[in-house]
This record gives sequence, C-alpha cells and structure tokens, in this order.
Amino acid sequence: MAEFSLMRRSRPKRPMVKTSEKENLDLIDRYDIIGTFGSVEILWNRETMETIYSVVEPKLTDYEMLILKTLPKEMQMVIPNKVGYLTDFYGVDIGKVVDDYVKAYEVKLSEESKEKIKYYLKRDFEGLGLIEVIVKDPYVEDISCDGYNIPIFVYHRKYGSIKTNTMFKNAEVLNSYVIKLAQVCGKEVSVAEPILDGSTQEGHRIQAIYGNEISTRGSTFTFRLFRERPFTPVELIKFGTASSEVLTYLWYMVENLNSALIAGVPAVGKTSTLNAILMLVPPNTKIFSIEETREINIMHQNWVATSTRESDYDIEDNDSSGLKIDMFELVKMAMRQRPTYIVVGEVRGREANSLFQAMATGHTTYSTIHADSMEATVNRLESAPLNIPRIMITYLNTVIFNKFVRSGDSVVRRITEVDEMSGFDNESGEVVYNKVFTYDAFRGKHSFTGFSNLYKKVQALKGMTSSQFKEEFDFRNKLLEEMVRSDITDYVQITRIINTYYKDKDRAMLMASGEPV
Repeated sequence: MAEFSLMRRSRPKRPMVKTSEKENLDLIDRYDIIGTFGSVEILWNRETMETIYSVVEPKLTDYEMLILKTLPKEMQMVIPNKVGYLTDFYGVDIGKVVDDYVKAYEVKLSEESKEKIKYYLKRDFEGLGLIEVIVKDPYVEDISCDGYNIPIFVYHRKYGSIKTNTMFKNAEVLNSYVIKLAQVCGKEVSVAEPILDGSTQEGHRIQAIYGNEISTRGSTFTFRLFRERPFTPVELIKFGTASSEVLTYLWYMVENLNSALIAGVPAVGKTSTLNAILMLVPPNTKIFSIEETREINIMHQNWVATSTRESDYDIEDNDSSGLKIDMFELVKMAMRQRPTYIVVGEVRGREANSLFQAMATGHTTYSTIHADSMEATVNRLESAPLNIPRIMITYLNTVIFNKFVRSGDSVVRRITEVDEMSGFDNESGEVVYNKVFTYDAFRGKHSFTGFSNLYKKVQALKGMTSSQFKEEFDFRNKLLEEMVRSDITDYVQITRIINTYYKDKDRAMLMASGEPV
C-alpha cells in the first residue's frame, strides 16, 4: 500500500516531463509528497515564460476508473455495518476494503492497479481530494482557487506565487467541494449564507465563497496552511531572512522582557518570525497566546494556547452556552493569569488597548500588525479601531519590520529594519525611535547601526562591562551560526540547545556543533 507520510526531496525519476507540451517545459525541481504516488514537479514553460507547479499522480485506465467509481457504491457488501460508508472512510483500512472487494467480486486487478485505487480512495475520502498533494506540500503556504475552469495558484516558499496544473472543471464540482470544506471545518455554507471562515483540525485556515451570489466567477476558496513544524531561528538565518546578529539581538530582547510588534504587509512572514523568536523564550516561563485561528506553534511546556470563539447565541432559545469570546476578553483573561509573555496573533481591534495596558503594567507582549514603516505603524495604532494614545505607544520597546525584497529574479522575505522606541517628544508630539538594524538589499546584508538601548539595559542589569557583554554576545552569535552550519533545523533539538545554554554554555556549543555529548 502507498505510504502517506511526507517524503524528503528526491531525484527526478525520469529525464523528460511527460506532458503534451514537453518540448516547451524544463524540469526545475521534483520531490515526492505522498509516497511515490503523489509528487510535485516545478516546471519552466519556455513559451509563456512562467513557472508551473505540476501535481503528478498516477494515471488510471478506463477499467481502473470504473472500479474506483463502483467500489464505494457497493461498499455495503464489503462493510455491511459501516454507517456513512458512502462518504466517510475514517477508521476503515482502505487497503483491506480494496482487497476484500477484489476477493468478493473476483475482480481482476494487478497489484499496481490496486495500489493506485487505494491511493485515490484515501485521497478523496480521508484527504482533501483534488488538492491533497498541494495541502501536504511543506513548501506551500497558501492555496487559492479563484473559480471553476481556472488554474489553482499556490504560494511556494522557494518559487513564490505560481500557477498549478490543477483546476475544478465545472461549477457543480467546485460547489460540492466548498460544501465539503465547510463540513471539514464543522460549519455550513449555502446560498443564504455563502461565506465560510473556518479552520481544519490540522489548523489550516479556510476562507471560501459559495456559489455566484457574491462572487461573479462562482465558488472560490483560499487556504492558509498551518505549518505543523514551526519556523525556527536557524531557518531565519539559513534563508537570509535575518542575520545571526539580528537573531542574537532578538534573543536578548525576549530574554530581557522587551515587548515588540512585528510589522509588515500580508503574507510577508510576520507569524513565522513570531514563532521563531518565541523559541528563544527561557524555559519554565509562562506564555499565554491569543489567536483567532491557530498559527502559533512552539515547543514550550508552560504555554496556555487560546483562540476566540464565534457566537452561537440564540436570543429566542435564551441559550448563553455559545456566547462569543473575542480577543479583548482573552487579553483580559491573560492579564489575570500572570504570564511572563502575552502573545496576540494580530492586533486589529479593541484588544490592542488592553494589550498596551498590559505593557504599561509590566507585562511583556508580542504581536503582529499590518504596517510597512514606523510612521505607518504609529498611524495604524492611533487610528480607529485600535485607538492607542500616542503617549502609550512608547510603552512598546521594539518594532521589527518584515518586507518583500527582490533578489535576482525572485522575491524573498527579509527583516529589513529593527527599531527601538526611545521616548516621546513633548514639543513635536512625535514618537522618538532608534534604528538598531537595517538591511541593504543591494548588498544583501544586515547592518548594526552602532547603538542599542537594549544592549545598555543588559549591561546595566548584569553589571557587565562593554567587553564582557561583547564576549557573551559573540558566544550566542556563534551558537546560532554553529546550528546553521550543522543544519540543525528541528525545532525540538533547537529548543533543547537553547535551554541547555542557560545551564551549560559549553555543552550547548557542542550540541550546536553536532558533537556527541
């Protein structure tokens, strides 16, 4: 039976791409996703000058197609006591179902044909059907279907926004699929209520529109894929998002309880950066996270992870069991639990005021915001619906800016600026801030500007001289660089090394270097 676990990047199994346009297509990359049955090929079309994300699945013969369509309809003979067998195969061994069917009906199928049928049954009944391979691809962040008979687009971590060879070929199939997505999220969509906003059990966020009542091109959907293996500090350095010096600064920032906002436009990697820096939190300290849809994923035992709840309140039934719990209520709850860190997925409403009140009372808070400069960040915080008084903005210690930067022929994500709040100018009424790190896109390099309030704070708290602080800074910086050199990207191992650092620095360095300890 086909293996449905994630496979590592593999070598191309054939030198030529098997498509009708193969003379115009160059194979750039290939890797397996679902065993060897569901694979991905990244192609370059020399005629249209575009990159294509091609899903490669086994082709079925007409006879195999007939068996695949017939088998679910006759499942009652194979599993007579299975309730809902026509739509739900959960808890059933797909391999045994096919084997029993072949035996009971004396169907002539080769082993290869049986494996292909098992693959498609599992894909369609236990997975997400047509886009199952794409959803399981660890390099894909977003999936966008803009209507029927239109190619699905994905955002690939390496190749950016690209078109796929996958599409829903008619409105009926796409409408049925959106209904299935709603059921996966435990919700419903209809012509009367055509908008879906939900998440799967795996944490993938789904937004969809059903039918053509408000979408002129028919049903649409967008996936924001939840990364089960969180983005790590080592990967931020490895992929050039930040330098080791920037990450060392952020390590000190987290350790010394400086509050921060991560700012940037949508899909620029704000939450990935937030996940990465939370891995630098000292062990045993308490984290309380608040999100609308789960995206934060860290290896930390003393962590309370909460999410908002939409209202199911029915006035006529007078049922208050489904009252709405929003981010504002959760921020207030967090303050009562005395966590060391309060983390809000994104500030965009009245919860921002409570978050800044928490900063004012000594809590360390982290969040993200949509803004691309310090001026835009201040304006966004001051404006409705956030309504943060300018004087309160100075309670914030650090603002980290993520931006898209062009590098050669591709667009990459970079931390382009790290700013520290320095105070408030009473005469001009402006927020005063200091740029600590900047990014030179031309040279592809992060640079320290020469001064940091945080570094002065650390030296004062620890009673260090400048040379002593530099020695410790260089050690941490080297620790991160050694993990990059050793290609240690597993978040469990990275967390262990960081935690070991606080107890035995030399042992941590050996672990980071890949040496046996």
